[in-house]
Amino acid sequence: MKNLLKYLLLLNIVLFSAACRSDKDGLLDEPPITATTEFYKNANQLAATYDPSNTVSQTIRDQVYDLYKKQKWGDLETLFINNNLNGKWPPANGGFNTVDDTPIAMGQKYDRYSSAIGTYSGTGAPTLGGSFTSPIINGSVYTFGQRALNQPENAYDFYYEIEVLNNSLNFKGQTADIIPWFNQMGYGKQTMWKIPIDPATGYQKTWNKLAQEGYIKVTIKKNPSGKYPGAVGVVIAQ
Repeated sequence: MKNLLKYLLLLNIVLFSAACRSDKDGLLDEPPITATTEFYKNANQLAATYDPSNTVSQTIRDQVYDLYKKQKWGDLETLFINNNLNGKWPPANGGFNTVDDTPIAMGQKYDRYSSAIGTYSGTGAPTLGGSFTSPIINGSVYTFGQRALNQPENAYDFYYEIEVLNNSLNFKGQTADIIPWFNQMGYGKQTMWKIPIDPATGYQKTWNKLAQEGYIKVTIKKNPSGKYPGAVGVVIAQ
């Protein structure tokens, strides 16, 4: 009887240990924590993104860099507002965990909010420009708040999708997580397209121009401002 009790006690200990290991092993199925990418190596590298005229003191630069590295976004935005830095826009093109020279490949889709360049009559295709997009991943889009834009959604005339049609683009992008700013939640993804200058205009090529050259197709999905409902569904392509 004594030996039987010892056996049962030992069996319970083994089963309990196995259960504990199973609970612990289950944690391996959770997604790993993503390490922060230190794209800007020092305060002056980061300052080049918000102080092109080189007028900000080294003390402020160091404060900005420290808050940026620690991802103390609320304190960082307050510092920018109080010192009127970069027109109160965030540093680092609004991103962190930056990865440079990311490919923009055939089949990828992106989206963005904007209004037209110049005047738009409400008929036909508006002229659309800009560099910043958010990637559409497996058909899922980022919310408006995750983009941390500086105006409310209904201030934008167009929300549109950009589909890459071929692999012939001679430029790449810069992808980053989005800094929470302008009382918006942030933490979406952004891809800044490094679009070249159009020799015909002296300005960066528009999305219309890239579409005319056969690189992309633009489809207007929404008219958030409500000004141009007829634009919804307009496709800009070659």
